[in-house]
Amino acid sequence: MAETLDGLKVRIRELEKEVERWKSQVKSVRYGLNWMDVPEAFDKDSEDKIPILEEVTEKAVDADGPLAGRPPHVIIEGDNYHALTCLNYTHRGKIDVIYIDPPYNTGSDGFTYKDKRFLTEFPDGQKVPKEHPLRHSYWLSFMEKRLKLAKNLLSDKGVIFISIDDNEQANLKLLCDKVFGEGNFVAEFIWEKKKVVQNDAKFTSTNHEYILSYRKSICLQSFNLLPRTAEANARYENPDNDPKGPWTSVALTAKSGSAENIYDYTFPNGVYWKPNEGAYPRLSKDSLKKAYEENKLWFGKNGKNVPRLKKYLSEVKQGMVANSVLYCDDVGSTQLAKEQLKKTINQNIFDTPKPLGLLESLSKLVGNNNSIILDFFAGSGTTLHATLNLNKEDDGNRQCILVQQSEGDNNICENVTYERNRRVMYGYTNAKGENVEGLGGSLKYYKTGFVGKHQSKNANDADKVELAEKAGCLIALAENTLEEVVVPPTAKGFWQIYSDNAEKKKRYTCIYHNGDYGKVSDFVAKIDELRATDKKSKFTVYVFSWNSPDFFENEFDDLKNIEIKAIPKPILEIYKALNG
Repeated sequence: MAETLDGLKVRIRELEKEVERWKSQVKSVRYGLNWMDVPEAFDKDSEDKIPILEEVTEKAVDADGPLAGRPPHVIIEGDNYHALTCLNYTHRGKIDVIYIDPPYNTGSDGFTYKDKRFLTEFPDGQKVPKEHPLRHSYWLSFMEKRLKLAKNLLSDKGVIFISIDDNEQANLKLLCDKVFGEGNFVAEFIWEKKKVVQNDAKFTSTNHEYILSYRKSICLQSFNLLPRTAEANARYENPDNDPKGPWTSVALTAKSGSAENIYDYTFPNGVYWKPNEGAYPRLSKDSLKKAYEENKLWFGKNGKNVPRLKKYLSEVKQGMVANSVLYCDDVGSTQLAKEQLKKTINQNIFDTPKPLGLLESLSKLVGNNNSIILDFFAGSGTTLHATLNLNKEDDGNRQCILVQQSEGDNNICENVTYERNRRVMYGYTNAKGENVEGLGGSLKYYKTGFVGKHQSKNANDADKVELAEKAGCLIALAENTLEEVVVPPTAKGFWQIYSDNAEKKKRYTCIYHNGDYGKVSDFVAKIDELRATDKKSKFTVYVFSWNSPDFFENEFDDLKNIEIKAIPKPILEIYKALNG
């Protein structure tokens, strides 16, 4: 029965109300992760000043060995928030691989948070217990700030790997979807961290952790293929001495297809074949006939079995895609990681260090043997140790940057992170009294520092002058020219020069950081002296300038192989953008 006009009007009004209700929900309800953002409190100096890096020259490593002469690695001691801020100037868009093993927020892993908003009510830099009302909010606020800074550092094909366990895995996944974009999720690896079953567990023995991976952008289409294992190749045999080499076989049927294409076939050798019920031919009848003629079918040793299609080892990919499950037999366990660390520095203060094989496997998935790798929760320094191993394995030039806090009286960064890798480079005597040969290589050690009296967004002229005077390490790191060149004593307070460690075609970074240009002629003379030693050397000249470096262009008659840049404005502009 047709509805009356009044009935239709009533239905229309009801539908209009329903539409308004949904419109209201669309405005107020969002899918995703929400938490109370808790501002983080830092020491007053670091909150009111501008971050820089300062080199600890006595901790520089320059070790003979297989890796001598390679680009230097870097360790930064300090809060990773400030270190990441500095790296946003020096390495923005340059990092190929980031691996981090952040606090898992278990309630007993030592995760601390300085709450800027509730200092009088909630813990100020104390351990955050599991029952704390803001436990997850603290952790998410802490991680979000650092992940946003880290995203800026990734190259277009860069990937970040983050270790985590069940305490924050679900929250981390949603947080990373927000920071990196849901479409840039790559994979969630499951790492088997131990084989031993913990029988006193309440419900199950937790033998795994997770490693989330996100790419910077769609420029990364896939991971690198991994070398094929002997186990994978063992499936390929050659029982019939096929001249095309080892092969394995697959069924001639598929699970899907068109009923119109189903057929049966009798081969010239008399074997009759047709797909099983519910299955479809993998090949057309003509392709099947051709496969038979080219000896690409296997009928068993007696020649009368149901045929299968040969797949040759020579036709498969030269590598293997990564498995989402990382077994400890392949990449190592927590126990192995503890043993590796103890063998190197004769101590182990970490409960859950990561094994070298795990970091080596992840690093191989992205980039190449010239990649730049960052770990800003460096802990025991496994990531650098793994990078050194990889460089030795394939004669690579990977560079690794580690960031680690001092963490109290023991100074984890100095006594563990640095000391472990210093020994790996120079060589050491292990716990058994055996001499272990060093891998060689070079390393620079920096600490985060602060200049000025105001934040970057409020920097005055005095702050800018001091930043220019103290920006040498930042600029040298940005140019990857970390070796300071000896200059005359009269240059102190006016200019400095850095170079890379190449024997020929050196790159120089020359910094005139003083607003008094009275020493410019000496500065230019030193550059001309260096240019005379190698005509193919390249120079980047930084000059203190309130606006542009045009003044210095007139100081060089021949600008070939010389690029001129201004300081400190570009540094401040990046810092200002980060601070909103």
